[in-house]
Amino acid sequence: LFYGKETKEKKKMPIWKKILFVLLCLFILGMLAMGVFFYYVVKSSPEFSKDKLYESQTSILLDKDGREFAKIGEKNREIVTYDELPEVLVDAIVATEDARFFMHNGLDAPRFLKASTSYITGNNIGGASTLTMQVVKNHYTSTTSSGIEGIIRKFTDIYMSIFQVEKKYTKEEIIEFYVNSNNLGAGSYGVEQACLTYFNKSCKHINLSEASIIAGLFQAPSQYNPFINPDKTEIRRKTVLNLMLRHGYITKEEREAIFNLIDEAKILLDDFPLL
Repeated sequence: LFYGKETKEKKKMPIWKKILFVLLCLFILGMLAMGVFFYYVVKSSPEFSKDKLYESQTSILLDKDGREFAKIGEKNREIVTYDELPEVLVDAIVATEDARFFMHNGLDAPRFLKASTSYITGNNIGGASTLTMQVVKNHYTSTTSSGIEGIIRKFTDIYMSIFQVEKKYTKEEIIEFYVNSNNLGAGSYGVEQACLTYFNKSCKHINLSEASIIAGLFQAPSQYNPFINPDKTEIRRKTVLNLMLRHGYITKEEREAIFNLIDEAKILLDDFPLL
């Protein structure tokens, strides 16, 4: 009798082993669920093609003397290459939208983890998308950011950015995709048309002040359109210049020089409102 009782007690599994077994099962189930999730993301992702970035491109018609007399196309867009972009504009865009663009593989992991943590804690700060992810989101997936659809969309952006874009194209080419494909307000698509619209000059001729305005438009072109909301444009321009200073693209003296010009322009407009 005593022997049977002792055998039963030995066969009884300790509580810590039960907990460990449950945790192991949950871990295995979690890994399987993640595997199924990522398999779905890969299989459902669209195929990236740079030709699909530009829904329509403006055709410029010239007369017999080579002068432009008409543009044909649904959207005002003129494609520029990376070599045609002024360094100050590239610096302004990178500093504002993706400071580690030239160092990551399509996903800025520290930035993504920080944004994910803030989202979980209810303090969503956004800003996790790299330039590459923005190209994908704006033209291949969607802007959905909540619920299971938002989660799937975000991981689709990450997958396409790393494996379909960054592995096949150079950083310079990705910059080209970004600056040429975005709507920048006032019927302008791409930085070249935006510079022609707002400053009446090609993007290769713009200065630091003008580059900071163009870089600021990418976040919200309607809101920061200088024709519609000049005050918001100036606030955004100062934000861009502050970010350029923070990331070492300009000096404090260069930033202050632009700030002073902005303040002088405001004083002039206040004194002569009809100008």
